[in-house]
Amino acid sequence: MLANVFAKTIREQRRGLAWWALGLVGACLLTTAFYPSVRANAASFERLLDSLPEGLRRAFGADFASPAGYLQARLFSIFAPLLLLIYAVGAGSRAIAAEEEHETLDVLLSTPVSRRRVLLDKAGAMIAATIGLGVVLALAIAVTGPPFEVSISVANVVAAVTNCVLLALAFGSVALALGAATGRRSVAIGITAGVAAGSYLIDVLALSVDGLGWLQRLSPFFYYREPDALANGLDPWAAFVLAGIALIATAIAVVAFDRRDLAA
Repeated sequence: MLANVFAKTIREQRRGLAWWALGLVGACLLTTAFYPSVRANAASFERLLDSLPEGLRRAFGADFASPAGYLQARLFSIFAPLLLLIYAVGAGSRAIAAEEEHETLDVLLSTPVSRRRVLLDKAGAMIAATIGLGVVLALAIAVTGPPFEVSISVANVVAAVTNCVLLALAFGSVALALGAATGRRSVAIGITAGVAAGSYLIDVLALSVDGLGWLQRLSPFFYYREPDALANGLDPWAAFVLAGIALIATAIAVVAFDRRDLAA
């Protein structure tokens, strides 16, 4: 049973994943169901957006009345990426650190499975589960959107969800690396959450303050937000950057876990 760490990890998370999936479907249904009312009062909502600081207006999007603009403002600006990010960071921080804190890591490593295989299987489970939740999100939009006149190209919905998943995996992999390097879940979650919050703040501030464009490009949220995938489709460069962060962080996790003295 322990030989397949990937399957074991997915099996242990199946109930939690079911609740996450139901939550995403519910969030999509609530979002799309309100669109007719929002479209009927588009002028009022646009005035509300105009009262926000420039950075927040650009982060939420300006075209609140269109289906794509509405979903961008209500779902993809904060809510969807935040939910997937919370899941991925939690899964990444638990991957190694939770096993260590629960004193089950020794049992896992006593089997004929290398440290590297354990970590990569744990990382694979995090990736597969996050992608699975992304598929649920895309299907939920495709199913709940048309009855409420939220009709968007399937390709663009897939592009927006792909960007959302890649952003979550970027931070989830950072949490994985920190958990593997320290063996402490709280440290992994705390630092990753701080980096994510700081990155988001940098991106929003740079939209309002001239001269911060170079700093903005250090934020993963820039590569998530700037392409506006829901309206323009997937940007290969932005997707490459987010995937690159995840790959580099995972590689660091492998090296850190391989070199740690677990007996200390």
